[in-house]
Amino acid sequence: MLVSDITRKVQRLFGDSSAFIVFDQNDIYDWINEAMLLIARKTHCLTIVVSNQANAYPLTIPTDWIITKRVTYDLPEIPLKYMDIEDLDAYSINPLEVDVPEFYYIFNGKINLYPNPGGVKSIKHYYARVPNNVSTTNATPELPISFHEDLVRFCLMRAHERNQDKSNVEISASIFQSTDGLRQEEANIGDDDYYVVRDDPGEAE
Repeated sequence: MLVSDITRKVQRLFGDSSAFIVFDQNDIYDWINEAMLLIARKTHCLTIVVSNQANAYPLTIPTDWIITKRVTYDLPEIPLKYMDIEDLDAYSINPLEVDVPEFYYIFNGKINLYPNPGGVKSIKHYYARVPNNVSTTNATPELPISFHEDLVRFCLMRAHERNQDKSNVEISASIFQSTDGLRQEEANIGDDDYYVVRDDPGEAE
């Protein structure tokens, strides 16, 4: 769904005659970008994998990082356990006697291995990333299409907030919050066996 399609839907649901008196296209951009970050943070729908060598660690957290999902070592991939740095003291591991890492921890903006073996073994970092912002009407939000109706609902909620319409804010917020799980499931299956908002016969996918 293009940003222009989202804008038209928000206008229609809000009320065409008064829509752009309350908000404009720049507001729509801001609200879509806010919603995309919120959805990506909650659902991890934009997850990527970055490979590095063990001797590159500690690794500075990428600028588009939201949350680390998984860190693996070597091939076949050995999953490392996440550990708070304070809890590592409870483990009696002599790093000089271990040649493979067992844990990873995040400290001072960096991902660390423990013990850190160094060397050229591959470390894979799986993380959910920040979505790219939209700034034009012909842009397509990069979240899975399953979430695009949620972008409409979020923008509508923000428009009602701008209009100080508490009742409609609550209605739009409730719908937005209640559909996150359904959208995530819809995004992960190939067969659509039940109806969701975007299944309206009058709407294109």
